[in-house]
Amino acid sequence: MTPPIPVRDSVKQIDANSWLIGSKHALRRLQGPREGVCLWENPDNDSYYTLSEVPVPQPVAGPLAPDGHARQIHDAGDVSAVFSFGDEIIIKIRLATDETRREPETLAFLAKQQQHLSFDIPTVLFYMEDAGKTYLVEPFIPGQRLNEAWWTMPEQEKEHVVSRVSQICADLSAFTSDTMTASDSNWMNPLQETRDDSVEATQQQCEALGMDCSVFVLAHNDLGPTNIIVDGDRIVVIDWEMAGYVPLEWVRTKFAICGVLCVERVHARGPGGEGPVRVERNGAYPVGVKRRLGEMGFPEVTAAYKRMHYLREVEWERNRPWLQ
Repeated sequence: MTPPIPVRDSVKQIDANSWLIGSKHALRRLQGPREGVCLWENPDNDSYYTLSEVPVPQPVAGPLAPDGHARQIHDAGDVSAVFSFGDEIIIKIRLATDETRREPETLAFLAKQQQHLSFDIPTVLFYMEDAGKTYLVEPFIPGQRLNEAWWTMPEQEKEHVVSRVSQICADLSAFTSDTMTASDSNWMNPLQETRDDSVEATQQQCEALGMDCSVFVLAHNDLGPTNIIVDGDRIVVIDWEMAGYVPLEWVRTKFAICGVLCVERVHARGPGGEGPVRVERNGAYPVGVKRRLGEMGFPEVTAAYKRMHYLREVEWERNRPWLQ
């Protein structure tokens, strides 16, 4: 039996302008007048891409050329990887789960609602599943991730971004459902001895905290600064695999609780490689969004959450006397 291809090796080089994508498709970059149907074209340099099924037998393919047109720009422990092709298109590859399958569905839904949204979303050029992995092809989005741009923004511009992100939450909350969907529930269960990430258990937790579970609103659920791209006044929200329907209180409370929504930057070691790597964190972004959401009428259950966290922490330590 042939072993599965690792996520980070799912794009291989055929030649300077051709790549094997997974085990079924070949991506080609062509120059000149477009012939036939293409995946995406760049009017600035008359280049375009095609994606087609690979012939049998497959062409010989190997590792990406170090200085070639394609490069890997993200690798999350071989669970997900992102490849860029000349800052023109990207391919996001992930192990297939219910969450990864949800992203193209959410983007397709939002694309039909674009006139009601104050932000942009990626365009889905192609989606497929192959050998336990999902492949999502999108145009490359110019701009800076908020995680990078935040540090040099003047205060007025930071406040503008905070207001824009808060409005994004409001735009999404206009879409409602009678049922809750699976979401990022890790933050809801601090120090839980036995994990239960089912929708039913998460909803019971929300109700115990005082969240209104009679109706649920659409939320991105991961509006951290790495998932927001800023390009002038344009804001693009990426990575929608965690999106789903949650109680309204969930949105503001998560900005109050989750440290992962803070802005971070890594300070490298000294010129000679000496000294520790230092991570600088700034919480002004989530604090600002929480404040603005409150001004917009979003409720929260932060106090109840903190009480629950404290009681669980006491119980967790009581069950581990050797830590005293």
